[in-house]
Amino acid sequence: MQAASIPIDPSAGYRGGTEIPGWDLYYTGKVRDLYRHPSHPGKILMIATDRLSAFDVVMNETVPDRGRILTHITDFWVDQVSEWMPSAQITTDPAEVPDLPEEFHSVFSGRTTWTQTADRVDVEIVLRAHLAGSGWREYEATGSLWENSLPEGLQNSSKLPEVLLTPTTKDEKDLPISWEEASQIIGNHEDAERIRELAFKLFNEAADRAGARGAILADTKFEFGRLNGELVLIDEVLTPDSSRYWPEDEIVPGAEPPSWDKEIVRAFLRTLTEWDKTPPPPPIPAEIIEKTRGRYLEICNILTGSLPKGVVG
Repeated sequence: MQAASIPIDPSAGYRGGTEIPGWDLYYTGKVRDLYRHPSHPGKILMIATDRLSAFDVVMNETVPDRGRILTHITDFWVDQVSEWMPSAQITTDPAEVPDLPEEFHSVFSGRTTWTQTADRVDVEIVLRAHLAGSGWREYEATGSLWENSLPEGLQNSSKLPEVLLTPTTKDEKDLPISWEEASQIIGNHEDAERIRELAFKLFNEAADRAGARGAILADTKFEFGRLNGELVLIDEVLTPDSSRYWPEDEIVPGAEPPSWDKEIVRAFLRTLTEWDKTPPPPPIPAEIIEKTRGRYLEICNILTGSLPKGVVG
């Protein structure tokens, strides 16, 4: 683990694993480190790192400021919809996290989410406006999008006749399920319909904002939880890691447009025929990292009109 006394070079990116006295680092994900404190049951400290993963393998390199960008975008959307869609988030200001020593405030600036622990709804709510990724592969194989019938002749990146809900399980590998199956997992009809309504409202608001700025929201996923019986948003919201954003003027029928995310890294890795997509990861050239960072900065500016405090484009 990384001790707090070790200086962190922002230009090198933050890899995470920092020890915090009195806190338990109980989970390390691909991007986020999760901490608990014995004095604050029911609360979680999430720190977004700059770690980079592709094909489920964490790379040795980081994308500097990526964690700050993801936190900034989620915080923006949580604030945008707060009047009608509550979230589990308490604050993103490390100075407002109780019992977090002051020497960690600068280290975690822009990366912090102090949140309540919600009872997670074990369904991933996936909404699609265009064919892409697994949705395109399913249509190419079957002519439909799981339980949704589609017209013949659609191509990769084609706009769908309407935004479609294609839920999945929340397992180690997310598996497509019908809305009826999703409703059974959610547990009651009223909550299921409320989640459906909220998800489409979130998607439409985000798509309208992105569209007005020359970006297409092709698809996204939401996660919901329950707090004191109320449905709330959990996890990241409408970030380039949970969504496909495409440049409106670069959509070519039959090809997936360049997305504002880490696709540059995945495309590079696909050229390495000697790497079998298992650890250890191959080295990523500096220019690939810099281009990836640039894409994250671009979509952050497009969606929020700003960059995280202290982040320079």
